[in-house]
Amino acid sequence: MAEAAKERGNALYKSGKFSDAVAAYDEAIAADPTIASVHANRAAALSGQGRAFFAEAVRSCVTAVALDPSYARARSRLGQLCTKMGELDTATTAAEDLARADPDSAAAKALTRLLRALRDGRNEGNAAFKSGEHARAKEAYTAGIAKAAESDPDRDTNKDAEQTTTTETLAERMPCALLLCNRAACSSALGNHADALADADAALAADPTYVKASLRRAHALEALGRTEEAAAAFAAIRAELPGDPNVADGVNRCVRATGKASDERAGPIHVTDGAQYARLKAAAKLCVVDFTASWCGPCRSIAPVFERMALANPSVHFLKVDVDEVQDVAASENVRSMPTFKLYRYGSKLEEFSGADANRLQAWLTRYLPTVA
Repeated sequence: MAEAAKERGNALYKSGKFSDAVAAYDEAIAADPTIASVHANRAAALSGQGRAFFAEAVRSCVTAVALDPSYARARSRLGQLCTKMGELDTATTAAEDLARADPDSAAAKALTRLLRALRDGRNEGNAAFKSGEHARAKEAYTAGIAKAAESDPDRDTNKDAEQTTTTETLAERMPCALLLCNRAACSSALGNHADALADADAALAADPTYVKASLRRAHALEALGRTEEAAAAFAAIRAELPGDPNVADGVNRCVRATGKASDERAGPIHVTDGAQYARLKAAAKLCVVDFTASWCGPCRSIAPVFERMALANPSVHFLKVDVDEVQDVAASENVRSMPTFKLYRYGSKLEEFSGADANRLQAWLTRYLPTVA
């Protein structure tokens, strides 16, 4: 029964029916709570529903790792969820709860020690960094990672884990990317940009979607004089954070340092053709489109609000489509009045309305931002 429910959950997950997949995995867990892969898959289905479900997904990942400490996918997923949440408290508490519920579980106890070491090392390092003690902060992050590695519940069963001590490998095995990213900031502050780059690369090896680590990497490349690589790195981040002025400035600095012109600006993206529109809409997690016209009074009145929203929500793609300049896009979207606003999530249209209503735009953000990863 458990395997059948698991397979049904897998099929639902692949078809994008995440909440139904979670229900199927819950059925499998009720039949047999000891299958690690079911808990890990449940975490994936929860994550697919957006940030509001991340804490529960973390708890499922912790259970999966406690059941099977060598389960690489569960360990990786746990680390990525911790970076997305920006904290280790949820995972640590989940491990502590498991250890209390099953005092005989050596893996749960070891996982608790590992997560506590990372959490405490990060907290100590953050406090030192905020007080300007960058060297002490770096030592605290390093000590936290080392102590966590000693507590790895897979050490006793995986000889390779004991023999492999590179930072990058440690990052792939346990959720220490937060500490590595913060340690990179310490190294940058101390002028050791090579170390900063190494830690940023290690954090990204564990979680390629970790935007803050990508930023650390871009700044380290720039500081090392590798401006072409830095320009490419900032440009890649800009695709994720179009509303971040610091990222736009980074692109401009590095491109200009190579002798080329660059005038990137944070905020709404002005669509110039149908291909660009289709590409941006499909790639964005959350995309708000303003169909506007230069002669439209309400369009002009809502424009500054749209600009401020873009800057306040840098990860959301705010697109402006001038219906006179990009007529094919306006026609394909059947725009009949201006301004018209449309909302897309992962390329699928969710809502639209016409009129200069700032409150409705804000309501969109409030409602849908928690539903994207």
